[in-house]
Order: sequence, then structure tokens, then C-alpha cells
Amino acid sequence: MAKRPVGLANMSVHRTRAETWVPPETYDVVLSRAYASLTDMVQCCGHLCSESGAFLAMKGALPEAELGAVETLCDVRNIFPLQVPGLGEERHLIELAPLRKPEGE
Repeated sequence: MAKRPVGLANMSVHRTRAETWVPPETYDVVLSRAYASLTDMVQCCGHLCSESGAFLAMKGALPEAELGAVETLCDVRNIFPLQVPGLGEERHLIELAPLRKPEGE
């Protein structure tokens, strides 16, 4: 955990699964490391984003098939190639805007 070593006083830690957690307020930015497909990430954590928020997904090689599959859940805003010092492999940060369901659905 980075809170104590880095001295992040304005950070709170919640030991629960992201898909079941309901925060008191949604967030402007939600960042997810490359732990699953884009669709799974958004289905698990997309509810944490505010209406105008951004969901940032870290991925390795550009996941073309995943980008197509997630289109029903999100708008892809940007794709940023990343260079990690000492690592010769592809890395990307994908900025998504989760779509909202119309009220009543």
C-alpha cells in the first residue's frame, strides 16, 4: 500500500471488492491496472465514475478486439502509448467515458 510511505493524508483505504462498493460520491477519475479485459474492468468499476468522469485503463499491447467489444459500454476518448523505463514491451493507457443508461432502464 502506498498511502503511508508516500504520505498521502487525503486518501482513504477501503478493503472491499470494487464491483460491490458504493462510494458516498462518484469520482472524476477511476484508474484500473491491466487486470482484466476492458469490458470486465468497466463492468466492475465503471459505476465509480461521475457522469462527466473518465475511466483510465492500463493495458499492455493495444487490445483492438477489446476496444471493439467495449463500445456498447463506453466511448473511447483517447489512447496514450506509454514508455516504461527499462521495459521494452508495449504499454497503453486508454481513456474511456462510461455511457449512462437512460433513467427507467
